[in-house]
Formats: sequence, C-alpha cells, structure tokens
Amino acid sequence: MKVLLIGAFMVSVSCFAQSYRVSSTAKKMVAFHIGMANNRFLPSNFMMKGNYFNLRINNARFESVTSPFKLSQFFSSSMHVGMGWNVRKNLQVMVGLDNLKYQLTPQVLSITGSVKPNYDQLGGFSGSYQNTPVAMDTVGFTIEMTNVRFISLQLNRLVPLIHSRNYIFAVVGTYGAGLGALHSEYNFNFGPSKQEQLSSLSGIGGFMNFGVRLEFFGRVYLLPSLSGGVLVQKNLRMDLSEANQTAKQQLWFGQANLSIGTTLFPGKRKNCDCPHF
Repeated sequence: MKVLLIGAFMVSVSCFAQSYRVSSTAKKMVAFHIGMANNRFLPSNFMMKGNYFNLRINNARFESVTSPFKLSQFFSSSMHVGMGWNVRKNLQVMVGLDNLKYQLTPQVLSITGSVKPNYDQLGGFSGSYQNTPVAMDTVGFTIEMTNVRFISLQLNRLVPLIHSRNYIFAVVGTYGAGLGALHSEYNFNFGPSKQEQLSSLSGIGGFMNFGVRLEFFGRVYLLPSLSGGVLVQKNLRMDLSEANQTAKQQLWFGQANLSIGTTLFPGKRKNCDCPHF
C-alpha cells in the first residue's frame, strides 16, 4: 500500500511537469519506477580460502530472505529501482538498482577441502573432506547475504503493442540486458569468531529481462517483468583483518518484480519528435 502511495505522488509530480500526453517510446522521454522483487537461485559452489582453510561447498542451495514491508527500510528490502532515458525512439538506456537478500538453506552440505584443526571453533569444520556429507544441524556454519546491491546499466528495447485514442491507455513491451557491479553486506559463522556486518565491493553481474508496461493517461505505468542472470562474487572478504581470507561464488538467479512508475518529457512540446494530443 505504501508503495502505491509513493506511486500516486510520482504521478502528481508528473502531471504538474507535463500537461500534454506524448508517446512514452519517443526520443528523450524519461521513465522512473520503483517496485518489489521476488528472487530464486540455482544451486552453486561456494568456495572459501585462507591461511588455515581451503573449502568448497558443492551445489549449495540458497534461499531468498523476506521480511514484512516497512517504508523506512525500503532500500534494505528486496526492492528494484530504475531510471531510464530514451536515447532514440524505442531504445532506452536505464540505470538500475536491485537489492538481493539470501542465505544458505538448511541442508546436508557436500564439503571438499581442508580446515586446520582447532581453527573453526564456530562452524565446526576440522580436517580433510572429499565430497563429505555434513548436516547443517550438526555444525554452526552459516552464510547470510543481508544486502547484495546490484547497480546496473541496461539497454532496453521498447516495443509499442497497443494504445487507445490519445494514449489514455497503452501497452509497451520491453526487453533488454544489463551489466553492473555488486556491493555486498553479509555475515559468516565460521572460524574463531563470528564475522558480522562485513561489506565489500564484491563482484559483477549480468542479466536479461523482459516485461510489459501498462500505461495509463500517458503518465503512469505498472511494469510486471521477469529477468534472469548471474552474480559473480569474486571478493567476499571473510575477515577485515585478514585480506587473504576470501570467498567466491557464481550464483545464477531468476527474478520477478512488479513496479509502478511515471514517464515525462523534460522539455518543450515542440522539441519532442512524437505525437502530440
């Protein structure tokens, strides 16, 4: 409900900024939207390396973390924000921000590698492993990715599908791809002490997406969309005092989100190469 109230405010701002309707796929049009996302992840290997350990968790399963929505914690929830500019008719460049939250699912782990005896006092790993099954309810090991912020640059194709007279209602298809950087905040229960509130510029990601933009009155839209891609975590620092203790992961994900947004033409009507009504 609060997201819808924010959307209503955006519509009001747009109405004051633009007193005429134009095609949202025209050159120089600006779009902005916010929404909530639902993420799913494929099993992946999680690798940890340091002076006292070299471990790989084989085909580990991760699950999305959800919590009740609070407006004050929007940017720490599983959210999506995008701001785009049409560089030419039907072609949009967008800057996006996604926040992904996930953790290691309780399971029987398959462990390969070694840990120096008496080092992992919390996680419970010690000695050598070769595809060894270890039930998580018998050890204290956990991984919590509390906030993985994915800042991306996207190139989207806009495809007008249908519209009513004067663009009071229109449907625009969107599809495209994006690349970006990852900044992660996370907790590890491993080693001599629990490592909490760690953060690092941890990697890069890429994805493809498609959606359908339902536009109303040429100013506001709903955007249900689907995307899929990969998060390449290359530098998850496991201890701030030990730079050589790092974890790595290549995690494939799928995302469904629903956003509400607004479009406007930031200029004079005569400068827009689009239909005027």
